[in-house]
Amino acid sequence: MSVLIGMSALPLLVINMIFWCTLLLLVGIIRFLIPIKFWRQITTKITIFIGECCIYFNNSWINILHRPNWKVEGLEFVDRENWFLATSNHQSWADIFLLQYITNRKIPLLRFFMKDVLKWIPIVWIVGWSMNMPFLKRYSEDTLRKYPELKGKDISTMKTSFEKLSVCPGTVFSFAEGTRFSEQKQKNQRPTFDKLLKPKAGGIAITIATMPYIKNLVDFTISYKSKSRSFWDFLCGRMSEASIRVEIIEIPKEFFEKDYSHNEKYRESLKNWLYSLWKKKEQFLKD
Repeated sequence: MSVLIGMSALPLLVINMIFWCTLLLLVGIIRFLIPIKFWRQITTKITIFIGECCIYFNNSWINILHRPNWKVEGLEFVDRENWFLATSNHQSWADIFLLQYITNRKIPLLRFFMKDVLKWIPIVWIVGWSMNMPFLKRYSEDTLRKYPELKGKDISTMKTSFEKLSVCPGTVFSFAEGTRFSEQKQKNQRPTFDKLLKPKAGGIAITIATMPYIKNLVDFTISYKSKSRSFWDFLCGRMSEASIRVEIIEIPKEFFEKDYSHNEKYRESLKNWLYSLWKKKEQFLKD
């Protein structure tokens, strides 16, 4: 039965994404051809509306086919009028659909940090480009030593994206772990946590540095009942039971106007702050 559900869900997802992404691409092209601030404000609002409609129809087939029992606590304390920074533990591609499902039209539209390699997926590129989601490329320390001009390129990319977003409130979302959880990845990190990967502070730091008007972090913790967490498992409805805790946390004032790249004390403070949040996540997942 679950396979039939997956085979029904896949075409519905593809058709829905192609339809709304086509509209996003058209709006994005018009915005590109008419680079006027007033027009950019209008097209940004249009892309947000299109994004929310796309999520609404995804939520509709999820409700019909999966009948999800996703229990959420804490989301009532957010609003649509303010900017937010957001993060979550990351276990599956399904996380994105779950987060969009529970937040759509309750919080400003989620704008995800994208790995640069994802821009080669046409639909992902259209969504990212049209909605000004930054594609970030990480460089190793060896690469930065060899090509020092690449240092700070992520900050420049994010500033450009966020300047375009500033006309409407948004939720800047970074999966702080940087990748989806697996036991092998955890072992490779010399594990600090049992059910989580170590959080990375870079994306959070760049957002705080480039968007000082964001004052609060929305911290999501997702716990699935199912141990099978592939994208196909999601489509088949095997991940329809989950508990989600949402916390609204004020970003410490001392983190603003700091240089993450050159201030070692600040790096350590931000890292310790994130680790304290991850310890609370770990306890929630164990409970």
